[in-house]
Amino acid sequence: MKRLIWICTALLALSLQLPAREQEEGGQPASRLSRDSILIGDQVRWSIPLRIAPGEEFWFEHPDDPVAEGVVTVEEFAVDTLRQRRNYLDVEGHMLLTAFDAGTYFLPPLVAMIQRTDGSVDTLYYEAPALEVATIPIDTATFKPYDIKGQIRYPLTFSEVAPWVVGGLLLAALIVLLVRWLNYRYRNRSLFGKKREKEAPHIVALRSLERIRGKKLCQNNHQKQFYSEVTETLRQYMADFYEVPALEQTTTEIFDSLRAKKIEQRLLGEVKNLFELADFVKFAKHNATEEENDAAIPTAVRFINTTYQQRLEEEQARAQAEQQKKMEDE
Repeated sequence: MKRLIWICTALLALSLQLPAREQEEGGQPASRLSRDSILIGDQVRWSIPLRIAPGEEFWFEHPDDPVAEGVVTVEEFAVDTLRQRRNYLDVEGHMLLTAFDAGTYFLPPLVAMIQRTDGSVDTLYYEAPALEVATIPIDTATFKPYDIKGQIRYPLTFSEVAPWVVGGLLLAALIVLLVRWLNYRYRNRSLFGKKREKEAPHIVALRSLERIRGKKLCQNNHQKQFYSEVTETLRQYMADFYEVPALEQTTTEIFDSLRAKKIEQRLLGEVKNLFELADFVKFAKHNATEEENDAAIPTAVRFINTTYQQRLEEEQARAQAEQQKKMEDE
């Protein structure tokens, strides 16, 4: 047993010192492959070992690309340090190769140069190995070709169906909300069905007149638009406040409908004059004076405030009369 251990140790030491002995004794160094033979498409490592002493410099001649016809370079030539000792340094040049056709490929020889510490230069020529590339043998005697298989249909999984289900539910919810919003909007309700409080006609009209005033249409030579918007605001107010079809009526028809209402004649005459002036501007290309333009909105505001205040007083008087009658009955 001791003799066997000694023999193994001696062989290991001999294998480590073999490259140095080859270089020192003038032996022919050789590059090596990680495998002598490979199958088509497999990769093989081609390495060139070199041992130098401390202080020495070296240089590898890089092989051409491709290194041989039919051989493909997977990784370019590179140099790595394998082992560093006090008395020597082991380095290795290497590259990764493959081939896609069966056959024998002869790799080219390589050259390495070492500059010694005394200034001399040694040139080492590495023998090239042969690379055997084989294909997978096919037993033609027992080989039986099969027809192309049909497409495999795998069952649907929850992760595949979930996005479509969630997307469909969201789309359905959006459609329901849209239909509900349009329906409630038509019925003057909020999205949740609550009835919206309609603003008082006089507030809507006064806000509209203020907006028209801010646009300064007459100052920008847009009299037709100015009078159209003013009279349209008054028409809407009359339709909401007095419940007359003022939006579809002519000027004459509007004031015929308002005669039955309890409106001061002087105020009604001012508004009628404003409507007639607007008709001249809109349909007869009449240019109103600056004084007429300045008086248009104040006239409309005065008509709205006066009629609203008049109705408010009438309602208060009616409420007081009802309260008085109730007290008398008791």
